[in-house]
Amino acid sequence: MNENSNATKRREWVKNAAIIFLSAMLVLTFFSNTIMNYSLPEVATEYVQSGTIAAKVRGTGNIEATDPYNVSINESRVISSVAVKKGDEVKKGDVLFYLEDKESTELADAQKELNTLMLTYQIAVITESLGVGTVKNIESDDTLTLTQKQQKLQAAMAALDTAQAEYDTATLKVAEINKQLGYIGNTVVDTTNEKNAVSNAQKEVTSAGQALADAQAKATKATADVTIAENNLTAKKAELTSLTSERDSLQTLKNTLDNYADNKLVADKNLADLKAAFDSWYTANPNAGATEVAEQKKSVDEAGDAVKELEASYNSAQTAYPTAGGDARLATLNGGVTEEGSIAKKQSEVSEAERNVTEAKKHASEVNKEVASKQNEQDNKSTAKANADQALTDKQNSVDTTIDKANASNQLLEAQEAQTKAETSLNKAKEDMTQIQKELLAEINLESQNESIKLQEEKVKKLEENAVGATIDAPVDGIVTTLNRVAGEKTQPEEALAVIQVAGKGFTLSFSATTEQAKKLSVGDIAEVQNSWYYDDIKATLVSIKPDQTDPAQKKQLTFNVEGDVQAGQALSLAVGQKSANYELVVPNSAIREDKNGKFILIVESKSSPLGNRYIATRIDVEVLASDDTHTAISAGLYGYEYVITTATKPVEAGKQVRLTD
Repeated sequence: MNENSNATKRREWVKNAAIIFLSAMLVLTFFSNTIMNYSLPEVATEYVQSGTIAAKVRGTGNIEATDPYNVSINESRVISSVAVKKGDEVKKGDVLFYLEDKESTELADAQKELNTLMLTYQIAVITESLGVGTVKNIESDDTLTLTQKQQKLQAAMAALDTAQAEYDTATLKVAEINKQLGYIGNTVVDTTNEKNAVSNAQKEVTSAGQALADAQAKATKATADVTIAENNLTAKKAELTSLTSERDSLQTLKNTLDNYADNKLVADKNLADLKAAFDSWYTANPNAGATEVAEQKKSVDEAGDAVKELEASYNSAQTAYPTAGGDARLATLNGGVTEEGSIAKKQSEVSEAERNVTEAKKHASEVNKEVASKQNEQDNKSTAKANADQALTDKQNSVDTTIDKANASNQLLEAQEAQTKAETSLNKAKEDMTQIQKELLAEINLESQNESIKLQEEKVKKLEENAVGATIDAPVDGIVTTLNRVAGEKTQPEEALAVIQVAGKGFTLSFSATTEQAKKLSVGDIAEVQNSWYYDDIKATLVSIKPDQTDPAQKKQLTFNVEGDVQAGQALSLAVGQKSANYELVVPNSAIREDKNGKFILIVESKSSPLGNRYIATRIDVEVLASDDTHTAISAGLYGYEYVITTATKPVEAGKQVRLTD
C-alpha cells in the first residue's frame, strides 16, 4: 500500500514538474518575442499607388528694378525736407529733396584749391621771369598756337644746324692747311700703301677677267647647245610630218578599198537612174535638137565618168595599198608611244626635243646673266684699279711747290680765326636754343596753370550758385522705389540718396534652386504666382539659369522677368516647371533612398512563423521619373499597393526584420 502511494506521488511530482517547465518555457518564449519586437526598428509605411506629379520648382524672392537710377550729388549737404514719398511717380525735373542754404564742404575745398592754384601761378610767373606782355597774353588766351611754337623751335634748331655746319667747315679747313704745312719741305713721300692698293687692284682685275672669260666660254657652249637642240627639234618635226602624211595617204587608200562596194553601188544606181530619166525624156521628145539632147545627156555622161573614176581609184588602191605595206604599215604608224616607227612615239620625241630646246634656252639665259654679272664685276674692278692708280699719282704729287711756308702759315691764321668765329656763333645758337626751349616750356606750364584756375573758378561759381535755394531733382521719369535720406541728414558725395525705377523698364526676381531641379527648366518657361488670387495681372518668365555664387556646384540662380502691377522690394512666391502628369507608381519623397549602387526603396514583406507574422525590409531598385514637393514617381518591378517604408525610429537595412507602427 505504501509502495503504491509512493509511486503515485512520484508520478504526480513528475507531472507537476513537466507542467511547470512547459509553462515557464511558454512564458519565456512570449516575453522574449515581445522584447525582441521592441528592439526592432519601428517603421511607418504607405501604399505604393498611382497618382499625379507636378514636377515644379518653387521659390520666393524680392522684386528688383531691372535698371534702377541712383540719384546722387557730388556735395556734402544737409537735407532740409523730402518732397516725395516711396512709390510716388515723378517726372524729370521734379524736386526730390530740398537742401539747407549753407556753404558745402566741397565749396570750401574748391575755394581753397582755387587759392592754392592762384598762389602757385603767381610764384611761377615770378620764377620763370617772363615778360609782362607774355603773362598778359597767357591770361587773355592770346598765346602762340602749338604749331607756332613748333615753328619757333624748328627755326632755332635750323640756326643751330647752320652754325654747326659752318664750324665743321672751318675746322676741316684748319686741318687741311696743317696737312699742307706738314708736306712742305719733304722730299720723300711714303707711297707704300698706295702701291700695295694698286697691286691688289690689278690682281682683282686679272681674276675678274678670267672669271668673265670662263663665263663667256660657257655662254658660247650654251648658245651652241640651243642651236643643236633646235636643229634636232626641226628634224623630229620633219619626221613627224612625213609619218603623218604617210599615215593619211594609207588611210585614204584603205578608205577607198573599204568603201568601194558601197560607193560603187551608189554610183551605179545613180547612173542607172539618170539613164532611165534620159531615156524617158528622149522618148517624150523624139524631135529634140542635138544641142538639147547633149545637154540632157550631160548628167548621164558625168555619172558614167564618176563610175569610171571610182573604178580607177579602186584599181590604183588595190595596187598601191599592198605595195606600201597596207594594214601592217598603218598599224605600225598608229601604234603606241613605245612602238618603234609609230606617230605617237615620234610625237613623244618631238615633245622631248621641245623640252630640250626650252631647257637649253633657259640655261643659255642664266649663263648670259652670269656673263653680264662678271662683266659688271670686271668693270667695277677696273674702276677700282683706276682709282688706286690715281691715288698713287696724287700721293706722289702731294708736295705743292707753289705754296711757300709763310703763305701757308698766313692761311692757317685766317682759317683758325674763321674757326673761332664759327665756334662763337655755334655756342650762341646753342644758348638761343636752350633759352627758347625754356621760354616755351614756361609758357606751356603757365598756360596749363591758367586753364586749371579758370576751370576751378567755374567749379566754385557753380557750387556758390547751389549754396542757396538748392534742390535735388529727378533726372528721369519713373517711380521712387527707395529713399535713403530724411530731413536733417547729411548727404555724402556720390551716395545714392534715392532710387527711381525708370518708366518703361521692367522688374526681375531671383531665387536659388538645386542643380538637379534646374535641369528640368528651360529659359522661357512661364512661372505661376503662388496665391495668384491675391495678385492681379502678374506674369513671370524665366530669363536665365546661372550658377549660384554661394554654392556654384550644387545650386543654380533662377532669374525671372516680372511684368504687371508690382513694386521693387515686394516679395513673390513662384512655381515653375513641367505640367502635371499621371504615373502608375507614386511614393512619398521620404521613401526614396540612395547609395553607391543608385536609388531604391524599402518595402515590407510579411512572413509567417509559429509566433505570428514577421515583417522583413526588402530592397527594390527604382528609377525616378518625376517628383514634386511631397511625392516621387518611380519605375520599378512592383505590382502596386505594396507597403513602402517612409520613416523609421532606427536605421533600416535590407533583409532585416522591422516592426510596424500601431
